Amino acid sequence: MALGGYRLGVDFGTSSTVAMLAGPDGRTRPLLFDASPLLSSGVFAGPGAGPLLTGTDAERATSTHPAGFEANPKRRIDDHVIWLAEREVGVTDAIAAVLTRVSTEARRVAGRTPDTVVLTHPAGWSHTRLGVLARAAKQAQLDQCGFVAEPVAAAAYFAHVLGRDLPVGRCLVVYDLGAGTCDVSIVRRTAGGLEVVATAGLDDVGGLDLDAAIVNHARSLTTAADAWGRLEWPHTPTDQRAHQQLWRDARTAKEQLSRHTTADLHIPLVDTVVHVTRDEFETAARPHLDRTVDLTATLLRDTGVPRQHIAGIFLVGGSSRVPLTASLLHRTLRIAPTALDHPELVVAEGALHTPTTTTRPTVEPTLAAATTPAPVQAPPVAPAAPADAPPPADAPPPVPLTGTPTTDDNAYPTALAITPGELETKHTIFDAAAVRWPRWPPRTRRDKATIGGAAALVLAIVAAGLWIFVPDRSQATVTLTGLGPVNGVAFSPDGRTVATTGPNDTARLWDVATGRSTATLRGHQGPVYGVAFSRPDGRILATASNDKTARLWDVTTGRTTVTLPGTGTVGDVAFSPDGKTVAICSWGDAVRLSDVTTGETVTTLTGVSHSAVRVVFSPDGKTLAIAASAGKSAQLSVVATGRTTTTLAHTANVVDVAFSPDGKTLATASADDARLWDLATGETITTFAGHTDSVTSVAFSPDGKTLATGSADNTARLWNVATGGTITTLTEHTDRVTSVVFSPDGRTFATGSWDETVRLWKVAPDTGGVILKEVESQHAPQ
Repeated sequence: MALGGYRLGVDFGTSSTVAMLAGPDGRTRPLLFDASPLLSSGVFAGPGAGPLLTGTDAERATSTHPAGFEANPKRRIDDHVIWLAEREVGVTDAIAAVLTRVSTEARRVAGRTPDTVVLTHPAGWSHTRLGVLARAAKQAQLDQCGFVAEPVAAAAYFAHVLGRDLPVGRCLVVYDLGAGTCDVSIVRRTAGGLEVVATAGLDDVGGLDLDAAIVNHARSLTTAADAWGRLEWPHTPTDQRAHQQLWRDARTAKEQLSRHTTADLHIPLVDTVVHVTRDEFETAARPHLDRTVDLTATLLRDTGVPRQHIAGIFLVGGSSRVPLTASLLHRTLRIAPTALDHPELVVAEGALHTPTTTTRPTVEPTLAAATTPAPVQAPPVAPAAPADAPPPADAPPPVPLTGTPTTDDNAYPTALAITPGELETKHTIFDAAAVRWPRWPPRTRRDKATIGGAAALVLAIVAAGLWIFVPDRSQATVTLTGLGPVNGVAFSPDGRTVATTGPNDTARLWDVATGRSTATLRGHQGPVYGVAFSRPDGRILATASNDKTARLWDVTTGRTTVTLPGTGTVGDVAFSPDGKTVAICSWGDAVRLSDVTTGETVTTLTGVSHSAVRVVFSPDGKTLAIAASAGKSAQLSVVATGRTTTTLAHTANVVDVAFSPDGKTLATASADDARLWDLATGETITTFAGHTDSVTSVAFSPDGKTLATGSADNTARLWNVATGGTITTLTEHTDRVTSVVFSPDGRTFATGSWDETVRLWKVAPDTGGVILKEVESQHAPQ
């Protein structure tokens, strides 16, 4: 951002408008309206031809003339006029009134008109909508005005203000849950700037719908039908004031439930107070939030962007502050979102870090209609390339979203500037060419002869199919075409078979001795997560999927024997030691135990948070350990009664649990560390600290002397349980390690990762678990 002048960034939102002012010294501050950085976007038209009121003034005026208030003029962007009481108000005039309030405050604080003004807008807005915004800006005397898409501004904030790594070729998922809509966009960093790759939205899901969930829940707790009829269909000024007060209080209750576990809501006309808990609110809000998560997952799947090219998920918009939002996205996408305390301020400030060509907006701009691009494939990414590296010589020139390329490394030429007679939006689609790069350094014939005695296993999972790639270290190249990450890995009880799961709706079985795939299990309609073999015979395989089901498969025939429905994404499955019961962990309800033969529910565990993400039986089968992500704890429940007996509290989300072979201790994996607990006392025995990012998985060796951990820092570690010291650190993975597991005999250790590999490591028991050599399994297309 150039210094020497004042720059104003404005995010005109559905319920609130935010403006950020950057001074000549480069410091950025929010403009305050009635002592708040959030200016209500509502407008009020009183009797006669007086000026329109905005902000708190508009809300206060509703007490005398409630029919003159429009709370969300942005939602009326497609209407020509709005009727406020007996007065016809143009939509452009209503929006201009809000922008005029911003313009006036900016001039007061700066002492002059800002040198540059940047307004943000949804990425999918048509030329008609942008034309209305342009005319409103002109009417508000925002003369030097440029425009930028909201997800681009958010990505600029992510990279510039937060200082997060967003190198060339990587993508940021911007999840914007505002008051009226949910917009999800994929923004890619190129050598020339930031580009919107794809965008999708829901016009009927937003914070207002979450407010409605609270109102509907409150109504279900009362019986005053007449009073509720007046609240829902107000005709008199008294009823209209009560209606508006109810909805303002519902929004306040929603915001309070983001910080606390309970909130009280006064119901006017009914004249009662309803006590609302966070669990009740999340149950009511869940269907709306599930739709936004499904939208995000579908957009990622349809665009074909590999998980390892996603730099992060960034939550913006005031309603994204609801804790369940981040929790659901994390569980479904297995990527921890970046959430801020004040997500409403992100877009306005990010706009200041996007260079624009500023001109006076025209009254009748034209716009090439913004569309969602066709499905795309992986961008050619060289992970080690510097952020400002130029594109390859033979690469086609990138198409900037808008604006002119700049040499400023901290600037992103993505602002949409209104020029006389033109207002244009463009999208760049990824090059669909396959990507090849070396995986291993060249080896000599003697090197290959030395490792020839090891079992060279190759495990491959891709949406299009499978082929076995035995690493020829003299030809260290692999062709990648739309691969996906490894979600789960499991050994059969005899150690001869490995099962893997991934995002392509399938599970696969592999022969450990030959490294060949023996079966592909098809039937799920979404990504497959947890996987487990039945004990002690291994004849049944259980899988958990995003399609809200768990399936039991006959390993011999590869056919489904039982389908177990869940109320939400089923994230994990576990068999009891006798193989007669299977536990399914559905993120939409409590953990359930089902009969393996009939599929009928045997027990539903009570007192279990809906955020449970992992389950495992104790060696004696009497206890079930549950990792409760949002609850930041591990819970122990009695299998026979389903009653929770012990809660082991972490300071961050718990994502995996593992019993020691003797059942006396429990290992937990969390976003803060891995821990070992004494189950007799409930006290921490050892904290395993060393990973530089979240611990994602834990597993004991069969003798209980070694603990394995996987981490989002792309490494796996083996720890000495007795001393708590590190035995070895495995650094070969290039992305998050999602699964760690020992073979039943303890001689092989497997790690699965989002870098599309499963690696099998040979362990020498007589050396205390020291890794002797690794056998790499590369996911590659058939």
